[in-house]
Amino acid sequence: MPEWRCGGNFNRRYCVIEKTGVANGFTLIEMLLVLAVLMTVVSIAIPSYRVHEARQEEKRFFQLLLHDIYFAQSESYRLESSVMVAFRESNQSYEVVTSLLQQPSVRKLPKTVSLKKTSNLTEIYYGKNGTASKSGTLRFETSTGERTLTVYLGKGRVVLSE
Repeated sequence: MPEWRCGGNFNRRYCVIEKTGVANGFTLIEMLLVLAVLMTVVSIAIPSYRVHEARQEEKRFFQLLLHDIYFAQSESYRLESSVMVAFRESNQSYEVVTSLLQQPSVRKLPKTVSLKKTSNLTEIYYGKNGTASKSGTLRFETSTGERTLTVYLGKGRVVLSE
């Protein structure tokens, strides 16, 4: 409850209303100011997070692609038969074909990754002794630029470059 306090001297008299309790909480202006600062920070952070998320997805994709290629080569050793990693541009995917009797493992390319038409390979074919039958380069367009996957003849060494 507010209290009136009056005072003064001969020339001046004054009266002041004083609050007797302690104010708990925040004013509406303080809350709006905090919300405005918070919204500004969030609006700056979200776009940069999406860019980071796309780069991480691309990184995981290329790691998985390399593992699938090494898996195909090791399966050709183990099964003593041909194994192929084929890229399908029409549905933006690749598949690992270990046998004609088995369903191939199909993996989709991320939205930010596409196989370029300048690639001179569309499949990596390993013979029954684990050697690559054809050398060449697969070129991928990513959000950070072009990445190339080079397959060498012989034991099928594969190099992924930035």
